[in-house]
Amino acid sequence: MKALVIYYSRSGKTKDVAERIARAASADIEEIVEVEKHPGYARSAIAAILKRKPALKPFGRSLDDYDLVFVGTPVWRMNAVPAIQSFLATQAWRSKQVALFCTMGGMGDRKTFRTMRELMPGARVPGEIAFDTAGLKNPEEIEARVNVWVAEVLAEAGTS
Repeated sequence: MKALVIYYSRSGKTKDVAERIARAASADIEEIVEVEKHPGYARSAIAAILKRKPALKPFGRSLDDYDLVFVGTPVWRMNAVPAIQSFLATQAWRSKQVALFCTMGGMGDRKTFRTMRELMPGARVPGEIAFDTAGLKNPEEIEARVNVWVAEVLAEAGTS
């Protein structure tokens, strides 16, 4: 099964989890990058509140080349970041298998995953996982959670 991990990361926490998922799934990996990055968290938070969809740098891969796609986002203002929302809204997801992950400072994963699912009509989601940033301080624990979750996703995705 050919897999791809797509993620957006501002602080590096989501990138760390994405890289661990890519290793566990033997997957390719690609970062979503905004054309213009906001200079600070305050402007990024305002963009999230106003639901602005930023312009993104071209995506270098075709989703059609993959059987399974993992998509990861930090949680800002109780939702997926604007860059991930922009990306999800511009792709064809029908019949794709997409596993979702997020990093957050306490809460917001349910709304984040609901938003992501709404932006991927027709996609099948074989798994979701949230990482509280307070829990991202123990690399062994992160690795163990990632490995168990990826194995579950791969098993679920392989059955459809």
